[in-house]
Amino acid sequence: MLRVVKVAGESMAPTYRPSDLLLTRRAGRAGAHVRRGDVVVVRHLGVRIVKRVVGLPGDVVELEAGRLLVDGDPLDGRRRLPGAYTQTWRVPAGSCFVVGDNRAASTDSRVWAVPYVQVTDVEAVVAGRLWPGRAGRLTRRRRAAGAGRSA
Repeated sequence: MLRVVKVAGESMAPTYRPSDLLLTRRAGRAGAHVRRGDVVVVRHLGVRIVKRVVGLPGDVVELEAGRLLVDGDPLDGRRRLPGAYTQTWRVPAGSCFVVGDNRAASTDSRVWAVPYVQVTDVEAVVAGRLWPGRAGRLTRRRRAAGAGRSA
C-alpha cells in the first residue's frame, strides 16, 4: 500500500525539503525490507519522522570528529582522522541506526538517549518524491553510499 508523507523540518535537506511530499511503501512484516541507505518513516517518541538508515544489526557505527563511519568505512569517502575523538555504537539485533542527511540540523540516533530504532517501528520506506505543481511527477529515491545490505 502506497502512502504520501509530508516532510517537516530541515533534517533531510538537501535530499528532501520541508513540505516535500514523499511517496512511501509499507516496510513489510517487522520492517523486513529495510536496507542501509533507505530513507524511512519511523515513529520516535510518538512523532513520525523521516531519516536515513545507516546502520543495521551487527554494524559498528562510529562518529569521528563529526563524520560517520560504518564498519570502519567513512560514509563521505574520506580517510579516518588519527587521534580524533570517536563515539561508537554496535547496532543490536532487530534495530537500526538512523540519521538525517543534514547532520548539522538533525536530531537523530547520534544524540538520542536510546540511539536505536526498532525495525518494527519503521512504518514505511520512501519510494520517491512527488513534485507539487508538476502534475504529481515522481522522482526516484536516492540511496546513500554503501547501500545494499539487507536487514
